[in-house]
Amino acid sequence: MKPERVSIVEKILGDNDQLAVLNCKRLDQVGVFSINLMASPDDGKNSLILQTNQVLSHGIRIGVAESDTAHVIIDTDKIIAVGIPIVQINTGGLSSRCSDAP
Repeated sequence: MKPERVSIVEKILGDNDQLAVLNCKRLDQVGVFSINLMASPDDGKNSLILQTNQVLSHGIRIGVAESDTAHVIIDTDKIIAVGIPIVQINTGGLSSRCSDAP
């Protein structure tokens, strides 16, 4: 049997990408700089957030949107303990990106 080439008509996460672009534009409009940290569990994302907060805590407000379902309570408690506002997001295993961000 000869392999058949199938053309892709639409990106599976195309709607997600469009929403990500709109979110990035809205954040830009209100002067919010955002960073999306993604890595394997226990790779130091929260340590980076906590240390960044220590360095920038004089004049820059930091907030966290957490979607790491594996360590939600432990990570959330660490972030809250230093006074950083945090929101939990259930992504259902999906992530978004700011494709037009510099």
